[in-house]
Amino acid sequence: MGASNSKNEPVYVYASEVPIGFTAQLKDKLVSEATMTPSPPAAAAAANVDNSRDIADKIDEGVAKELARILEKSQLDELMAKERQASTSDLLREIRDVSHQIASNPSTKSATFEQSLQARDRVVACLKDNAERTLDCWKEVSEFKTLVTTLESEFVAMSK
Repeated sequence: MGASNSKNEPVYVYASEVPIGFTAQLKDKLVSEATMTPSPPAAAAAANVDNSRDIADKIDEGVAKELARILEKSQLDELMAKERQASTSDLLREIRDVSHQIASNPSTKSATFEQSLQARDRVVACLKDNAERTLDCWKEVSEFKTLVTTLESEFVAMSK
């Protein structure tokens, strides 16, 4: 999160149709290269020239569509990156607000809730004391699990 992230730069969104074309000289060169085969009769040569121009036009359209797709994708990626950055701070703000609401709501404070917090602290203390042998904390963990199950059932009953 450096200073470069704090800049408010405008976001440009272009239409999905970007006019891209080949010059007439390039089309003529492509046509002439396509017709450099042994000279067929004049009618067939004219058909080859028309076919070559059609192919060049199709290539032109395909390139334009692909470039427009790439441009649109890159713009969407940039927008999504900016949204992710903004949404992280929004999410943290929402989490803080919800935690304040939960803390201030008297219905969330029950005896089981307080007991589960104490049991949680006992589990943490046991794990710290037995860093080498964490399996010695099974009693504290099972007590905490039982309290959490009771707390969940109380919450479900309260929300009905």
